[in-house]
Amino acid sequence: MKFTKLICAALAITSFSAVADDDALTVLALKRASFSLEQAVEKVTNDYQGQIIEFEVDDHDGQSSYEIEVINLQKEEKYKLQLSMADGAVLEEKSRSLSTLGFSRLDDDEYLALKELETSQFSLPAAIAQLREQYKAELVEFELENEKGITFYKFKLMDQQGRKRVIVDVETGEMIPIMKH
Repeated sequence: MKFTKLICAALAITSFSAVADDDALTVLALKRASFSLEQAVEKVTNDYQGQIIEFEVDDHDGQSSYEIEVINLQKEEKYKLQLSMADGAVLEEKSRSLSTLGFSRLDDDEYLALKELETSQFSLPAAIAQLREQYKAELVEFELENEKGITFYKFKLMDQQGRKRVIVDVETGEMIPIMKH
């Protein structure tokens, strides 16, 4: 029994260490990037019709990249893109239909979130700029979600003190930090 507890504790410490290492490398990649997150969002917004639903810093064939997912409801397409953090070049582009045999691959919450985002006055670039200004931190990932009838982006930021999570209401633009327990 003691041996099992010891192994569980070691695995927990190892996984926390791996997450911390990954977070630190993500911040370093963002600091070294010649092509900023703001430039990536602008490029994707201009080149792909639809809504950006997810973003994270990734590794693509040994180089730092932005992984961005876009959904175009009108064309019923989802795009998954890898952009170089060095120069913004598209390293990989995958697209797929949102429907199979006439059935949507989106669940109700995803569809509601996209419809509300389309009709709102929400500006992702403005939210990113405001988060950077307010928290003085690197934005490392975000995702569009809908829960309890509220559509929001959940942002993960990193600074010297560690991770911060903030939700931004798509309807009102209100920013609410997620408290740690």
